[in-house]
Amino acid sequence: MRSARTPAGAGWLVITPVCNSYVERTSIPTRGVLKTMNQALKNLLVVGMALWLSSAAQGQAPKSDISSVAAAGKVNGDVYQNSYFGITLSAPKAHWSVRGPISVQQRQGRLIHAVYDSGRPERGPEENCTLALLVDSLESFPKGTSTELYVRRVRHRLEGDNLKTYREEFPLTVSGIPFTGTVFRFFERPDFGYYRGLYSTALNGYFVTIEVQCGREENLQKLLSSALSITSKQRP
Repeated sequence: MRSARTPAGAGWLVITPVCNSYVERTSIPTRGVLKTMNQALKNLLVVGMALWLSSAAQGQAPKSDISSVAAAGKVNGDVYQNSYFGITLSAPKAHWSVRGPISVQQRQGRLIHAVYDSGRPERGPEENCTLALLVDSLESFPKGTSTELYVRRVRHRLEGDNLKTYREEFPLTVSGIPFTGTVFRFFERPDFGYYRGLYSTALNGYFVTIEVQCGREENLQKLLSSALSITSKQRP
């Protein structure tokens, strides 16, 4: 899959309150771009820690291990499948990597990350989209926390000098499942930036977030819809 003028989080995204890291130097982003992105992605780890501590203070500590959830994911060619969630991510000509870190205690993590090969790696995130799967246990949040509230809390904590809200929470349906989305504009420098979409739903006891990054905002949902398929529709 190729994308026009495309760029990776936090971050985070978890998107989102999740543990995050990003692509190694061997992947498409350039050194300067990678350094800036890694700093933004580290902010997602801080967000995840803060949100987890907040919920733990209310007496809701994690109960089980996320290892089996991570182990349920496999890459086969251009496709990543996670049998625990019934999720399939298709990313033709992408470079897949198991990102991590995975926090067993907090039951959260970045399970997989893909960088699309646009054929112009020297352009970095300007022309290379990324796709990631992030998960965060419902048990780490107050009972009854909605997907919309989860995404709003993430958005508020991620906003900063270089990461600005482009679009606040909005509903959408992907593969027959209701999601809540938000879109950020990440500014690497005043005259250059890219878009990061976080799209979250609740599945099998987790907030599941698909993170998409592109150079153009209009390509985010196109990539999301073409890449994501969910066969298991068990709700929390």
